[in-house]
Amino acid sequence: MSTTNAPRHLSQELEQIRAGLNGQDTTLGALVDEVGERGFGLVFLVLALPAALPLPAPGYATPFGIVMALLAGQMFLGHSTPWLPEAARKRRLSYGLVDFSIRNGGRLLTVVEWIVRPRIRSLARHRVFLSAVAVIVVCMSLFMMLPIPLTNTAPSFVIFVLAAGILEEDGLLLLAGILLAPVAGLIAIAALVFGLRHGMGAVEETVKPWLRSLWGG
Repeated sequence: MSTTNAPRHLSQELEQIRAGLNGQDTTLGALVDEVGERGFGLVFLVLALPAALPLPAPGYATPFGIVMALLAGQMFLGHSTPWLPEAARKRRLSYGLVDFSIRNGGRLLTVVEWIVRPRIRSLARHRVFLSAVAVIVVCMSLFMMLPIPLTNTAPSFVIFVLAAGILEEDGLLLLAGILLAPVAGLIAIAALVFGLRHGMGAVEETVKPWLRSLWGG
């Protein structure tokens, strides 16, 4: 059974957030205020989802990466609730982005919900281990900031997995996320090298159509 701070179904939790917007735009600060009392896990989950999709929402990986790096630093220092500077809090989030992310993240959420459950809770609650998780989130956030296609999708997915593990106190899933981090880093580096060698648009022109066909888009 999940803790009171973590929803049993991630998709239901995110759907509740979307429904609460009533079709209206919001700000990053308002979003963090709504989910922040439930800890860093849900904030990371919401912020990572737009860039974690195989066909991510454009334009949000870099600013969200900066915000998640900031929040992960706070988690490393032992803070229990997220805090954002006023400039970041005022950043506008369109309802279209939230709607796009939650609708298109359904498959991803289904997979995560199927495997996540409270396991090895002593590890998931361990202060030093959570500090290590925070370091991984910072590293993945830095990869997200690279302005090249595919350098943000895999790192964002790792943050998404880690966020689910934090929410459900699933130590096994957190370990899986840590093991996935080097793979995501290599994918991002490969995309960076490919982009530098063949042009920044080459990754998008060659790989994105293939991903779109796999995703059914």
